[in-house]
Amino acid sequence: MSDPIANRTLELACTVGSLDDAREAIEDGADVNFRSSAPLFLAIVNRNRHIIRFLLDEGAEYEMFLQRKKLKDIKTRDDLIEELIACAPYNPRDVKIDEIQEIDSAIRGKGVEVLVADLDWDHATRFRDSLNAIGAGSSHRCVAEFLQWARSESGGGDAICDFLRANDDAVTEYRQRYLSSGEDLVALASDYLTTSEGSGED
Repeated sequence: MSDPIANRTLELACTVGSLDDAREAIEDGADVNFRSSAPLFLAIVNRNRHIIRFLLDEGAEYEMFLQRKKLKDIKTRDDLIEELIACAPYNPRDVKIDEIQEIDSAIRGKGVEVLVADLDWDHATRFRDSLNAIGAGSSHRCVAEFLQWARSESGGGDAICDFLRANDDAVTEYRQRYLSSGEDLVALASDYLTTSEGSGED
């Protein structure tokens, strides 16, 4: 039988992203799967990757969040975490026009490699998710495919720069795809935010 107070503490930790509090709650008797994996659901909704990883390590049941077809394609723990994050509804407040414009300009100036060479993973995936939210279909597909390819093939970390140099032709193709989309990301983001604000009115 799990401890109800520890369960509530775990829920709160998963909402705010406090790894120390999540660990303490488990030590105090929280059930990582109470209320149909509510802790994992909260960590996914709040995009707390480090908490998701911790919960998975503690035996969190994740199968209910993913389609069977997706489960078959998952090869690594990082892939699993990214698929779980992809289930989260997108919060309009997470779309930041200045950030989108800054990263878009960097890609246009330097190439898509800035996503993995200059940005941390969370920053790059937030950009990818923002593109999806605002309806930038071609740009989103290009960025999503590039990030998946770079992460799965490079192994991440310090090896990424060597990987990018060794695959210069493929990186250049991704950049050309991105540039050829012709999407005005700032206009799309503005429309998205205006529509989101309008739909929130009573």
